[in-house]
Amino acid sequence: MSLPQLSGVARLIEDPELRFSSSGSAVAKVRLAFNSRKKDQSGQWVDDATFFVRGTAFGQAAENIAASLQRGMEVMVVGRMKTESWERNGEKRSEAALLVDSIGPSLRFATAQVEKSGGGGQGRQEFQQARQAQGAASVEDPWASPAQSQGGGGYGDEPPF
Repeated sequence: MSLPQLSGVARLIEDPELRFSSSGSAVAKVRLAFNSRKKDQSGQWVDDATFFVRGTAFGQAAENIAASLQRGMEVMVVGRMKTESWERNGEKRSEAALLVDSIGPSLRFATAQVEKSGGGGQGRQEFQQARQAQGAASVEDPWASPAQSQGGGGYGDEPPF
């Protein structure tokens, strides 16, 4: 059985938060608000129910999110829903969370200029340089993209831009 899918248009309610794991893998956290709108009795559009969810993305996608998106942007997002659980002061808690598979700006009220990333993110390079400066060995990155193919794409079946 697989996790339930979610896709829709949401608004970022905070700037994405980018961190790096101890192995050097990028992790981005985003907070999203999905709103529905309806017309009131006077015919004016008003906000109706809102669904808030925290999303997480990993690897190059995390770095691209942090470099491209900011608070207030309307985004199109696709991901898998899961339940995150924890314990605080002896009390068990849980909330819905989103594993972000794909996210990007909605072009309904904005424009965007798309740039293909090179696979080795600037944030990861800075992280590894800082670790090396501290005397740590180079970190093997499990999220690094495979060697460039003849066609210039990151994967053998990926067409070049």
